[in-house]
Amino acid sequence: MARVFSKQKRPTLMKQALQEIREAIRKGKLKPGDRLVEMQLAEEMQISRFPIREALRYLEKEGLVKTKPFKGTYVVQLTERDMEELYSLRSAIEEFAVRILIKHIDEEKIAKLESIFQSMQQASKKENLGNLISEDFRFHQTICELSDHRKLLEVWLTLENQLRVFLTIEKDLFGNSLQFVKSHNPILKAIQERKIRPAQKAIRDHLKWAMQVIRQGYWEKLPK
Repeated sequence: MARVFSKQKRPTLMKQALQEIREAIRKGKLKPGDRLVEMQLAEEMQISRFPIREALRYLEKEGLVKTKPFKGTYVVQLTERDMEELYSLRSAIEEFAVRILIKHIDEEKIAKLESIFQSMQQASKKENLGNLISEDFRFHQTICELSDHRKLLEVWLTLENQLRVFLTIEKDLFGNSLQFVKSHNPILKAIQERKIRPAQKAIRDHLKWAMQVIRQGYWEKLPK
């Protein structure tokens, strides 16, 4: 197996190990179902097993790994029900976030979202699905950040971590990148016009559409 991790240094061994393992999962270097062996990770990073163990415990709280009694720790494999629950919860969070945001929106905040939307368009033109997915997450994260609701953002980031694992690997599900970008138009337009209910509906419709694409392109094609 090719080396994935770099040698770690004190005094932030656990935090650095956590960051490296998390990024390896998010970028698809460690795939759903992969077993994470403490000793192997410790040897590769050239540190003791303790910071690895602590990092894995933290990642389990984030929903990125799961420990099975007497079997070990594995990168989480999302089920169809998991995805439906994540998307429905994400929709509720983002609808709440956009309501707060629009109540105190200004031109600077709108400009930030417009800039990200332009980056999405550029990624689509270059047919770079990896960047497109990243810019999509950045667009939705910025809505939550600009709402200035810290706990809301914390919950959203936990959902994002889990969804990114799946979408990084299965990014080809959104092969029609132009349609994917256009599905954000109603969200941005409603925010620009400072209309709360249309913005909430646009977010709800966009995420329902995304979940439907995933369902049809992934689970419905799995062997029964």
